Amino acid sequence: MKFNDTAPVMAPAGGPPLWLANLAENATLEATVLKSPIEGRADILSVIKHAVSLYEFQHHSYKGEIGNGLYMESYRSQIQGVPIETVVVAHLNEHGETDSVVINHRPLDAALLFSKLMWERVDERFRDCYLTGPEAARYETPSS
Repeated sequence: MKFNDTAPVMAPAGGPPLWLANLAENATLEATVLKSPIEGRADILSVIKHAVSLYEFQHHSYKGEIGNGLYMESYRSQIQGVPIETVVVAHLNEHGETDSVVINHRPLDAALLFSKLMWERVDERFRDCYLTGPEAARYETPSS
């Protein structure tokens, strides 16, 4: 059984998640699908708009603060029919702003597809942060 299969789906909430709505100017984004971090509010928002457009849906099983300036969300989705599960952990500074975010995507085949599709969609200046099609193909496992 997968992690997100053990929890009920939450009702959709209007508006952006807490971590994204309160992004600090000097925030940093790290993710499974990234080869290097994205730094700065404007740049993070630029890549997130492309990322969100890849999801066919988002079924959250958890969203909320988990104590000591940490926020977490967990959701499942599909990208081009491929199931993907995501966990977001954000650190909130003393002003309640998100200053660092880590996004974990799994399984590996979904994360590789996500990174490759992001490389195709993002502005040229962010492409080096994502896997090209040939790079992603090197990590793919043969289908059984």
